[in-house]
Amino acid sequence: MGLANLVPGISGGTMIVVVGLYDEFVSSIADVTRLRFTKRGIIFLAVLCAAASAVFVSLAGAMSRSVTLHRSAMFSLFIGMTLGGVPVLLRMSSKPRATSLAATAAGLAIMLAVAAFDEPRPGSDAVKEAVAEGRFIIEPAFGTDLLAGLLGMSAMVLPGISGAYMLLVLGRYETLLAAVALAKDYALADGDAGDASVFLRVLVPAGLGALIGIVGLSNVLKFMLRRHRDATIGFLLGIVLGSVVGIWPFDKTAVMKDYLTGSLLAACGLATTILLSKIKA
Repeated sequence: MGLANLVPGISGGTMIVVVGLYDEFVSSIADVTRLRFTKRGIIFLAVLCAAASAVFVSLAGAMSRSVTLHRSAMFSLFIGMTLGGVPVLLRMSSKPRATSLAATAAGLAIMLAVAAFDEPRPGSDAVKEAVAEGRFIIEPAFGTDLLAGLLGMSAMVLPGISGAYMLLVLGRYETLLAAVALAKDYALADGDAGDASVFLRVLVPAGLGALIGIVGLSNVLKFMLRRHRDATIGFLLGIVLGSVVGIWPFDKTAVMKDYLTGSLLAACGLATTILLSKIKA
């Protein structure tokens, strides 16, 4: 799940689904947010969060550099990974019905609107140069970081929807990963790695948004999956299908070689997610 949350296109929720623990995951989070504690639920979430956090923190810097310096290639890979989540959601639902099809259309429309609102753009030459030299440029934006934390954490809970993708469409993916990487360096250097306020001005609002998102969505999702499962899965499917628009890797300067390379990487991403979905608990 930690690896999945780093990669736009692979859903942390999907990773929980493919190993058969999704219902317990949602129920455990919902119970904790309502102060209903059980020994199994606490141990389950503690082990899961510890492992996911360790991977996320250790690889955040490398992923931020890769997306900044090789955006087109990485986005092509992410598109394939995103579409690989479609079969997972289809297996979770029953035969298509009018309500589930309408929910799919609604989810698709929402993601198209999100992509139109703030489509990811290539980073500036100054940012790329700084990242290539091993430096991170962080520009805090309290409101956007709060929203990024809320949507990123909410999306992480949903199977088929990538929290990292939501950060991409909001334009905060590289910034948040850079802040995590700087926080790790600061901790390892015992506070001698610079001014902590640089990354705290990003991580604090993002963390607050994440807390709001996980508390609210886990309880809503538990109710919706119990009462309106097919419509909920249909809505998630629409979001997955629409999400590829926001991470389209090519611009007007792309040539045939770029399309061929991108298609190959997308195929690799698709195969990777499908293979991961075959894992059994």
